[in-house]
Amino acid sequence: MNKSIESVLAEGGVYVSVVVGRSMEPMLREREDTVAVVPIKGRLKKYDVALFRDGEKYVLHRVVKVLPDSYVFCGDNCVTCEKNITDEDVLGILDKVWKGKRGEKEMKLEGFGYLLYSRYKVFELWPRKIFRKLKIALSWRLKKIFRKKK
Repeated sequence: MNKSIESVLAEGGVYVSVVVGRSMEPMLREREDTVAVVPIKGRLKKYDVALFRDGEKYVLHRVVKVLPDSYVFCGDNCVTCEKNITDEDVLGILDKVWKGKRGEKEMKLEGFGYLLYSRYKVFELWPRKIFRKLKIALSWRLKKIFRKKK
């Protein structure tokens, strides 16, 4: 029997899956790391990593801002944020991560190292956005310069 993500979490179960996508790199590597998501209890906090529904797709991103009636999420490897995600859109919260294709090592989601990492990824969101825009502008400029010389 194949249950949906939503039904597993609604029944209080644990949803386990291999990561697909690169939006949470370097913390979660595509098709290598396995995650366990559990139902949430109460409101999310800033820095939590949660699974939510965005239209027809499921997204696992970090909370960068908590608003009175919604959240702002962003992937650790993204510059675009998802805004106006409500509690009804949130399905669960990241509980465990197993690193590697065989899940050899469990990543600790508590402790000082992870605490620093999660704060750093939220703090560096704006510099990341600026750096990517500069990189795109420089790339465009260099292409224009080298095209003219030919």
